[in-house]
Amino acid sequence: MKKIIYAFAGMTMIAILAACSKEDINSEPVQYVQSDLIYGNSLNISQAVNRLYTYVPTGYNRLGGSSMVASATDEAVHGPRNSEAEFWGTGLWASSSPRDDSFSDSYAGIRATYVYSEEIHPKIIDAVMSKTNRDIQYGQVLFIRALLNFELLKRYGGYPIVKSLLKPDDNLNIAKSSYDECVQYITALCDEAITLLPPSYATADFGRATRGAAMALKARLLLYAASPLNNPSGAVAKWQAAAAASDAVIKLNLYSLYTAGTGYDAFFNTIVNNNEIIFLKHQTASNTFERLNGPVSLAGGEGGTNPSLDLVNAYERIDGTPFSWSNPTHAANPFANRDPRFAKSILFNGASWMGTTIETFDGGKDKQGAKATRTGFYLRKFLVASARWTAPTGTGFHSFPLFRYGEVLLNYAEAMNEAFGPDNAGTFGMTARQALTMVRTRAGLTGNQSVPLANDQAKMRIAIRNERRIELAFEEHRHLDLRRWKTAEQVLNQPVSGLKIVKNANGTFTYTPEVVEPRVFQAKMYLYPFPLSEIGRNSSLVQNTGW
Repeated sequence: MKKIIYAFAGMTMIAILAACSKEDINSEPVQYVQSDLIYGNSLNISQAVNRLYTYVPTGYNRLGGSSMVASATDEAVHGPRNSEAEFWGTGLWASSSPRDDSFSDSYAGIRATYVYSEEIHPKIIDAVMSKTNRDIQYGQVLFIRALLNFELLKRYGGYPIVKSLLKPDDNLNIAKSSYDECVQYITALCDEAITLLPPSYATADFGRATRGAAMALKARLLLYAASPLNNPSGAVAKWQAAAAASDAVIKLNLYSLYTAGTGYDAFFNTIVNNNEIIFLKHQTASNTFERLNGPVSLAGGEGGTNPSLDLVNAYERIDGTPFSWSNPTHAANPFANRDPRFAKSILFNGASWMGTTIETFDGGKDKQGAKATRTGFYLRKFLVASARWTAPTGTGFHSFPLFRYGEVLLNYAEAMNEAFGPDNAGTFGMTARQALTMVRTRAGLTGNQSVPLANDQAKMRIAIRNERRIELAFEEHRHLDLRRWKTAEQVLNQPVSGLKIVKNANGTFTYTPEVVEPRVFQAKMYLYPFPLSEIGRNSSLVQNTGW
């Protein structure tokens, strides 16, 4: 496995094209090496496409190089203070100081795809590369272009669509297109990529965009387009289109929920022979992620992502019923008999990790110092138990899941419920309830507990949204889900809670919820502000409302 991942990661870093700076859409063209040195050599062609993958977004502790997007939502807070996530979550952002800003990076990547499609792809001849291979290379370029356009759409709503390689004498003042126009454009890119991309690759090329990746991108795009923020009239046809797009991924019969090993948690650190993966962002083996989020009792642990009590409370009991602090049985032993994904995602007081027992009670070894958890919890999801940064040291592979089959099933369940209700399959082969049950069964909620109890559309909507919260925790879906559902004004204006834990003389614990960090969300924040610098460069770019 190590050989495979290193091989591909290495290729993506080969600088066949001259290195791009952080470009905006009005920047001067970057000076590239002579295009005939690329289109005249099959290896250089492949490497030129490989380089485009460096623009694919990643997750983990990417905000300011230390904090996760989850820590700007109700999922978590960042342990050490004054992080990028804290500034964002508490409302300290503006067009002059944007958070999670991908504007320039996305346009730089889009520009690079046009260098390939206009200066390289048309000049490749059969003697250099067969038409089949040219199509596969071009399909990857179109997928990356579609993905980067979606990165703009999901943040800013309508945005300026660039459809060619801009030259200095072109009109560079480009107005933003409407949301629906952007959806149509990205859909067309996905549809073209789908016709060119293969269903899979040989092992040596694992990690490249496939037909399924383009279809999964289209499915998420159409789900967002059907959601209340972008579909205020509630047009059912948009939900039906979203359901059809997810159904198409399902009917490829290429993907399944990962159940080998310990299932849900093993999925995130198992790359080869994992049929749940549709598309991910590779990272080389390291223990950086573990150190950044590690409990402070392990020397050098940075504390990092502290899951919130709000998220912890959302995990059901193993019998499928809600957890309640008002129930004396639940409150006496709150971490027992919970949805199995709880212990696989969150380190709690009494949990075992890297050969130690987690102590987050007041005075415990993981509740001391400036970097100690502020919520009473540490992150477990994504972490590799053997990736120690203290002796005996070790590393692990981390590949952030950008698209996976579990999400596709949840996308399908949501779209089906909105279009047809919980138990009507429409013209498709599976109901919303059946798709949701598949996800819950893999999680370990078996028997009657795997079947959501919701008996109408409204209750099923609540069940699906909570399932997304649990299944996709820390995967950078929550902040966008709350926006597209138009519930962020309610949810992200509530302070984030943690759990104060006191160890009693008899060895029992007393648990008291407490507020640990405010959250601020204003109506204007449903869309990000265009960076002020870009407004200054493009006289036709109108700022999003309220910014």
